[in-house]
Amino acid sequence: MVGMLLRLVEPGERPRALLEAAHMSLEHARALAEEGRLGEAFRRVWASVLLGLDALGYLRGGGRPEGLAGYWGLVSEAMGEVGSVADAWYAGLAAFVAFREGVGDERHFGAMVGRVERFLEELGGRVAGGV
Repeated sequence: MVGMLLRLVEPGERPRALLEAAHMSLEHARALAEEGRLGEAFRRVWASVLLGLDALGYLRGGGRPEGLAGYWGLVSEAMGEVGSVADAWYAGLAAFVAFREGVGDERHFGAMVGRVERFLEELGGRVAGGV
């Protein structure tokens, strides 16, 4: 799906499109949680983090990372530039584990969403500023 999205937008608009998709995924996660579908909600939180990191990769001139090792490297490199990136990454990893293992509750979900929101807001400032 992400590949298709990227083919539909101009290269300079890719960070903005990915950021919008990340926000949509997070909103979908909230809706799923309200329906009591926490497992799927956690999966959407994870997707939101990855989409945000994809946007960050394009902003930094590199494009989408490949595999978990690529995302890990991007987070490590960006920790000095984007203060909230590590919190979002850890929240995303926890959301992935919660989804896979069928664990977690509303408090964990809320904490994860808060960390991802901060990251997306910070990233949004960079996208708007063209940085």
